[in-house]
Amino acid sequence: MSIEEAFTAGHDERITAERAYELHWADLLDRDARFTCVGNGCSAPLICACLDKPEQNLRIRPYFRSYRLEDHADTCEVAHGRGESKAEKRPDVFEAERPADHFRAPAATPTADAVASPARRAAPSAGTVSRPRASHYYRLSSLVQKFLEHRRDKDLDEATVEIGGETQTYEALFRNVYRQKVADLLGTRAVWWGTASLRATKEGGYYLRFSRPFRHDDAELRPTITLTAKEIDAYPVRRLLRARLDKLIAESDGYCVVFVWAKPWMPKDAEKPFVRFYVNNLDHIDVRGPEILEELRNTSRVASP
Repeated sequence: MSIEEAFTAGHDERITAERAYELHWADLLDRDARFTCVGNGCSAPLICACLDKPEQNLRIRPYFRSYRLEDHADTCEVAHGRGESKAEKRPDVFEAERPADHFRAPAATPTADAVASPARRAAPSAGTVSRPRASHYYRLSSLVQKFLEHRRDKDLDEATVEIGGETQTYEALFRNVYRQKVADLLGTRAVWWGTASLRATKEGGYYLRFSRPFRHDDAELRPTITLTAKEIDAYPVRRLLRARLDKLIAESDGYCVVFVWAKPWMPKDAEKPFVRFYVNNLDHIDVRGPEILEELRNTSRVASP
C-alpha cells in the first residue's frame, strides 16, 4: 500500500514522501529513518521506500509503506479507506521558492523499542471527516512525475496545477520545444521539454543542448542550458542532482530528456541568433533518462522527439 504522507517518528511533524526524499539527499535524514501513520487514532510504523534511489520514474518514486496492515488502528482511514472525501479535487501547487526553513533536520528518531510499539493517537470525535490536502512541490522533478502519471491516466486536460496563484492544466503547462516559433514565445514561462545531449564541463558544471529545435524565421535553433559548478555547489540537493547527471553520462552517453520551467531567451543584437534557458533555481530543472520517451508519447500538442 502506497502512502503519501506520514509523521516523523516520535514527533507530530507531518511530512510528505517527497520532503523525506529531499531531506535524505540533503544529508538531513538517514536511510533507515522511521515514520508513523497520519491516520485517525493510528501510529502504525512506516518506512519510506526508494529513499536512496537517485532515479525516478513511474515505478521508482518515494512513498511511505507499512510493514503490516494489522499495525494500523481500526479507525485509520489511510489503511481502511473510511471517512475519505473524494468529492473535492484540488490542484497541485508548485512553489517557485522554498520556505527559508525547508531544509532542516526533522526531530530525532526515537529508539527502536519506541518505534516497534508506538502509542496510538487519540481518534477524533464522531462525525469528523479527513479533508483532502493540496500537494505542494518545490522540485520540478515532482511535477514531472505527476505529469507522467496523468499522461498514463489520460487526464492531462483535467488535472490542474497552481503556480504563483494561477491555475492551469498539466497539458497547457508542459510544452515540447520542437519546431515552435520561438519569437512568439519569449515571454512564455512553461515547462519546456525535449530530448537533449548532456556533458560535464571542465569547471565542474554541466552543459545541455536540445536535440530538436525551435523555429526562428528560416532557421532552426536548438536551445541550450548551462549549469555552473558554483550554482550546483550552493544547491541543497546537489548530491542528488550530480548523481542523476553523472549516471546519465555514464549509462547513456549523455542522451537524456530535459524539462525546464523557464522562458526561452534570445539576444536582441547578436550577429547569429541563438536560444537559451536560464535556470536561476536548480529546483526548476529535471533531467531524465531516455527510457521515459515512450511514456511521453502523445502528451504534447506537437510531435514527440
